[in-house]
Amino acid sequence: MNPIEPVGLPFLPLLFVFFIAAASASFLLSAWPRLVAIVGAGAAALLAAWIWSLNMSLPIWILPFGVNVDLEAPLALSGYFLQLRAANAPVLAAYLLLAALALLLGALHAHDALFPAQVWLLLTGYSALALLVNAPTTPIVIAPVLFVMLTALSIYVLHGGRQKEASAGLRLLTPPVLATPLFFAGGWWLEQIPLNPQDLALMQTAGTLIGLGILILLTPFPLHGAWSASSESSPPAAALLVALFYQLGVLYLAAQALNLYPFIFRQTDWSVWMSALGLLTAIWGGVAAIGATHAGRLWGYAAIHDWGLIILAMTAPGLQSWTLVLFLFALRIISMMTGAVGLIALERQVGSLEMQRLRAVGLRMPWSSAAVLLGGLGLVGFPLTAGFAGHWAALQSLALFDWRLAMAILLAAVGAILGFVRLARLMFGMQDAPLTMRESALNVGTALGALIVTLIVATSPQLLSALLERILTAFG
Repeated sequence: MNPIEPVGLPFLPLLFVFFIAAASASFLLSAWPRLVAIVGAGAAALLAAWIWSLNMSLPIWILPFGVNVDLEAPLALSGYFLQLRAANAPVLAAYLLLAALALLLGALHAHDALFPAQVWLLLTGYSALALLVNAPTTPIVIAPVLFVMLTALSIYVLHGGRQKEASAGLRLLTPPVLATPLFFAGGWWLEQIPLNPQDLALMQTAGTLIGLGILILLTPFPLHGAWSASSESSPPAAALLVALFYQLGVLYLAAQALNLYPFIFRQTDWSVWMSALGLLTAIWGGVAAIGATHAGRLWGYAAIHDWGLIILAMTAPGLQSWTLVLFLFALRIISMMTGAVGLIALERQVGSLEMQRLRAVGLRMPWSSAAVLLGGLGLVGFPLTAGFAGHWAALQSLALFDWRLAMAILLAAVGAILGFVRLARLMFGMQDAPLTMRESALNVGTALGALIVTLIVATSPQLLSALLERILTAFG
């Protein structure tokens, strides 16, 4: 007789059954997309808060009606093991929170009845990626294949039921497809290290291949173009969801790789690659924003500039680097969410986000227009926006190493600011023919709520300290 008896129901099968059930219910009830999105957002937010508050030192959770749930019970599927741990629980909670935000944004403009179901399917895939702890080979090597699969699903999310070509979404497949062979080759060299641990060439080769693979997955310049293109051609809620899901997954993968294999940083030119391409990404985002003629693309260029700064922040080793990276990413979420709230409202009322179509729209929709401007300016670190504290801290850190890097980032940010100044002049300029559109109470309320969150974070960024300390356990 086996003395070890199960102590409770395994949690992960229940979690994934809930995700699939939510996706199925959202599909079956797609005739009421707004209601489905609101209910789904509430469920995702509650589940995120519960997982965030879990005490993983007590793995058994007792339901009110006496049933035990084993939180740490692994889920085995054909040699792949998923497990909820203290290190990945904050990442899972972050994915749930991002899904809740995307569903709420989707409810503002129910453009695609399938969007809620797609959110739950993407959440299922990225949750499995975060919870993967063991596989026939190291999970680091398997991750790019999962990124290819999830990016392929993201193409349908970005299409959003619009009568447009899907070339922007297809371009997102390029980085994970290019990175997968590098990870496979790097994984083979990793397997040779235990056979001859004194051979430093094995570590250098494995570290170089995996480091290049991670760098490609980060989509720096010149692989960045799909993000700005999708920001123009896709619904803002879909563009925000796909970008933040993917980027959080890549950051978590990079942290796992550097923690498991520190020779990637120490014995390769990782920092040189990252600093050079991160700088080019930030500069290109700022310069390209000057000539943008579409508000969504301008928003995308600002996000590219911000992402380049995050890549630059990863070049410094140690805990301080990841603290700054996560701080910038948290502020990125707030700024992108604020901008998306305004873009959704303007697109719904005007029918297009072409800048010439937005002339004088700020006189009729001031709150939504302000959300677009403050959200976009937050991505380039403009004062009194959510991103200012993070960008200022990053510039100070860069200036300690090389003041020219900080100056180049600052000049690129000025370029993006000029793009938003031009957009503001169009939005609040006079129009010959009076506009008949009106800003609904729902749009006013959501824009005002996003602006309040932005201003609170801008004036009191220390409120994010507790959140960063908790999620840093997954990255440090």
